[in-house]
Amino acid sequence: MENKLINEFGPFVANTHTETTVSGTAMTMAYHQARKIIKKHVNANAEDILINDGTGMTGVVNKFQRILGLKVPENLKNCFEIPAEKRPIVFISHMEHHSNQTTWLETIADVIVVPACEKGLFCLDTFASLLEEYKERNVKIASVTACSNVTGIKTPYHEIAKLMHQNNGVCFVDFACSGPYVKIDMHPEDSEAYLDAIFLSPHKFLGGPGTSGVLIFNKKLYKNMVPDNPGGGTVSWTNPWGEHKYLDNIEDREDGGTPGFLQVIKTALAIQLKEEMGVENILKREHEIVDLVFNQLKPISNLNILAGEHQDRLGVISFYIDDLHFNLGVKILNDRFGIQTRGGCSCAGTYGHYLLHVDEEKSHELTSKIDSGDLILKPGWIRMSIHPT
Repeated sequence: MENKLINEFGPFVANTHTETTVSGTAMTMAYHQARKIIKKHVNANAEDILINDGTGMTGVVNKFQRILGLKVPENLKNCFEIPAEKRPIVFISHMEHHSNQTTWLETIADVIVVPACEKGLFCLDTFASLLEEYKERNVKIASVTACSNVTGIKTPYHEIAKLMHQNNGVCFVDFACSGPYVKIDMHPEDSEAYLDAIFLSPHKFLGGPGTSGVLIFNKKLYKNMVPDNPGGGTVSWTNPWGEHKYLDNIEDREDGGTPGFLQVIKTALAIQLKEEMGVENILKREHEIVDLVFNQLKPISNLNILAGEHQDRLGVISFYIDDLHFNLGVKILNDRFGIQTRGGCSCAGTYGHYLLHVDEEKSHELTSKIDSGDLILKPGWIRMSIHPT
């Protein structure tokens, strides 16, 4: 992939806003072809809009929230007061990455974490009850992860989407964790189970570091006359008297400035590599390795696998060892044995409360110490991410 970028695309690098030269035309064609590859991979249709931005899911979910008109600048928040019944309601799972939680908390919406069921999984029954409770809200959004980045446990996101559509809502799914390994289908056979928007972090794909975030959403959600990022490439014309006209095409209008065309091309190449490997082969190998790791770790008496009762998962296994700080465990595994792991809460502190059974009193006790600069007792774990290669 790197050689292809350097030797095949590199010599033709030129601004994609011009097609009057061979290099400009070649790069523009490559850029548009890459975008087609991305959309086809997730079964997007003609009504779906693709936007590439930032460095991953975090950048595009923030951009999407601005496009939806859900964010007010912090210095202006006191100028607005939205009655509770007029606020959008956003439902998230208990397993979210901070990027799909804190970003919504900074919008004008009310955010509800759907409590887990007794088995620690997403509870569709509880979710249905919450939808009934908030049925009067005009704007109802479910924004859920496809898979936990802590435990590899999946959510029933197509069933969630179906419930949302039956209740006049929309469903957004974060594929940052599972995207490199699973089939992504925005428009399954069940016509009620379609996904209104998805987020991807292609840098997590094999060959993907250096790519940009991917946002794909149904254009019916777009109500704007002004792009989120006005600038070069977004207007049909301007004049000296302050008049201007933005492009009608949404994808062009929201692609201000010189686009990250190499990042998008690299995303398409990473997707093609995933398709060449085959999702079935990827998942088969992941399950083999997960079973192997579980069989080796479970007999260790002082090692605790988070959500260890759920072995049906993608290749993410998090654990803690009694009387050993997680960061020390990570350092020993990585620096002594060459086993790459990560310590901390994996940017999923809310899920950590469920996994480590932290109640409200204990949580406030811990956060008080953290706020004072004492991090020694901050909970965490060792995360091992398994790759099919």
